[in-house]
Amino acid sequence: MNLAAAAIATSATVMAQAQDPQKQLPQKPAESAQDNQPESNKREFVLTIPIPTFPIRINVSVVDGANRPISDLTREEFAIFEGYVTQDVGYFARPDSPVNFRLALHISDNESLKLMAQQTVRSFVSKIRSTDDLVIPQLNAGRETVRDYTADERKLEYALSGISSSRKLITLVSEATKSTKEKSKAPRNAVIVITDGHGLSSTVGARDADYSILLQGAPINFIILDDGRHLARHAARSRAPRTMGSLKRLAAASGGLALVVKNEDEISAATEQIIERLKNQYTVGFDAIDHKIMEANIIGKYDGPFRHIRVAVTPKDKRKVKVCAPSGYYAVDPR
Repeated sequence: MNLAAAAIATSATVMAQAQDPQKQLPQKPAESAQDNQPESNKREFVLTIPIPTFPIRINVSVVDGANRPISDLTREEFAIFEGYVTQDVGYFARPDSPVNFRLALHISDNESLKLMAQQTVRSFVSKIRSTDDLVIPQLNAGRETVRDYTADERKLEYALSGISSSRKLITLVSEATKSTKEKSKAPRNAVIVITDGHGLSSTVGARDADYSILLQGAPINFIILDDGRHLARHAARSRAPRTMGSLKRLAAASGGLALVVKNEDEISAATEQIIERLKNQYTVGFDAIDHKIMEANIIGKYDGPFRHIRVAVTPKDKRKVKVCAPSGYYAVDPR
């Protein structure tokens, strides 16, 4: 009976409080000991660990079954993989942006090959767009100077005669690519090497050549002049397949082309194919993170490993395409 009376009394109190809102006590949330401290004594501690990243830009060519460039793709149709990890396509440039062409010449003293080299330079100058840039670093010649040379056959012949053929091909490629980075900030840079392949020593290791090319971060395109005359010698004939194979492999590793030109009639078609491929390239990119940082919490460590990348394109209309892109990059310190 006493318990029943107590319960009735409690119920009456609760009903009275419900009927009189002014007698209700506000519900105060639970407070920690820190919340009870004065406002001036409160501190928020946030631990921030910076993760350095560096931008990777990739020039990608997309062609159909007939090797015709496809230039109407969107960012959403591209995917980038580093190893097996999908990367966010944070940078995307359509093919209508200018291209910075850098020509490098590596021709022996063969007169017929020199004439083919001159015609190749003139063909490039006549086919590039007004918004594109063209430089021959070996001549310290910019676009207007190169145009001036090509307008006068004797002037061009005299200028090219001053180029030494004794320098290593890999050195010329490195210098030409370096000039694109120093003189231009545009996203699409391309190096075109006009060569007869004689200067590529068979003693150069494939790994060293790949490193020199891929370290530059730009597509390397080769126009290989071969009029058939130098193959009369047995030594040259036995070395030619290895030379051609090496240049094609180097071009493919960087995302470029290697075309063999056997006579002057083929020069125009070769230069047009390379220019069309380059001016219809997309530039895609992502922000790379040093894997060492994630594994060992080592801040700012770029120790130069090679990272394999793959670019996949899935058109919305399901058409079949072929993608040409570099096989990877070296994670060197961006400074």
